[in-house]
Amino acid sequence: MQNDRVVWYNPRPVTTDACRVCGNTHHNHLILTVAHWATDLGIMDVAKCGDCGSAWFPNMERFLVPYPDTQIILQDPDFPYYIYHYLEIVGGLDWKVSLLERLPFAQFRSVLEIGGNAGVTLDYCRTQWNAETVIGLEPSAYGLIGSRLLEIPILPQYLHEATSIQDQPFDCIYATEVLEHVSDPLAFLQEIKRALTSNGILLLTTPRAGALNLQTPAGELLAALSPGAHYFLLSPEKLADLASQAGFAWCHIEPFGMTQVCVLADHPVALANHVWATPRIRDYYQRKTSQTVADARVLLGHWLNYHTYTCQMGLPVEATVIAKIETALQTLFDIDLTQPQGLLERVAATDSLVSLGKIMPYALPYYLYWRGGDYLPVAELLVLQGLKVDFQNLFVYDALLEKIRAAQPQTPISLYQRFQSQLKRFRNRLVRHNHD
Repeated sequence: MQNDRVVWYNPRPVTTDACRVCGNTHHNHLILTVAHWATDLGIMDVAKCGDCGSAWFPNMERFLVPYPDTQIILQDPDFPYYIYHYLEIVGGLDWKVSLLERLPFAQFRSVLEIGGNAGVTLDYCRTQWNAETVIGLEPSAYGLIGSRLLEIPILPQYLHEATSIQDQPFDCIYATEVLEHVSDPLAFLQEIKRALTSNGILLLTTPRAGALNLQTPAGELLAALSPGAHYFLLSPEKLADLASQAGFAWCHIEPFGMTQVCVLADHPVALANHVWATPRIRDYYQRKTSQTVADARVLLGHWLNYHTYTCQMGLPVEATVIAKIETALQTLFDIDLTQPQGLLERVAATDSLVSLGKIMPYALPYYLYWRGGDYLPVAELLVLQGLKVDFQNLFVYDALLEKIRAAQPQTPISLYQRFQSQLKRFRNRLVRHNHD
């Protein structure tokens, strides 16, 4: 797919730049250009290696942007909305649990997560597994805020800086979507190898070079590339080679959508064929809603996700859950779902991820979708506005939009007849924007 931020080369020009991963300089080609996330830094090339098959960003160093000072970020009153966004809809439990619980997790007594963002997966492991020690490493402000909101131990350090755990080997280490952020992937894998017990297991995921093609939706493509943040996208062959060089005797790699899953150890690992994560995640959120949570919005997020996973299982949702959610919506956001016009008007005025998150929880469209009926056109408009203001961060709304449209009845919805014309104008405006 092509848009104004991603342009594919046709034909693909040859480049003599050395592959960032293997050093090859022969038969390499530029395959596309992509806009840097910081608009003032312009356009970046993406090259494909003719030897190892990996993709990389030539001249990456000139595009690197230092992370803002953590203390400055923490003083930004808008920053918590990025944490809420992560906790409410993009924490990744649905896919991370399905991968992690293919491992023999019942035997893990110590677990380390590297690059866990706000820590929701780490909190899941603490809540659902029998591990005695669960620790996260996240040097960004996400880890500091997530540690506070979820009350979970996350150290604001990189692995080589975490002296407090250097003599504490782990049964399981996992790093999802981290490897592509490091300039020296071999050194990183070697570092993790030293932190594992003799029977320890490493699970990692990293975007795969094969996902770069014209059929990939623009939002997913931009997420995989993360221009200015990722150094490379590995081929499975090169990933296996790096694992061997790092000293791992056993390696399993398989594609997983835009990314690839890699399990490494010094012994064969019996992987479960398939894990239906939904019941386990539902149980996690049910447990979280029964605990004391200091932040009322975090608690609302737990209730919304419990509602979603209950519906996904085809189970009835208790009336008390609906009541708690809608009371919290009224209290925290002044949202009355029986009178949605005010919500729609406020949402229509938003222009960013943050301004949208100030008006509603990011998981609200999912809740409305599962409520169905009269709630569906409202869910559609909320999703369209989200895609309008930030389609890269809210690309998950795209799949939800298809479900909403497939579920909507073709007959007028009586609850909204009194302002149906307003809804139609709002919808048409958003549709035109998203097709431009």
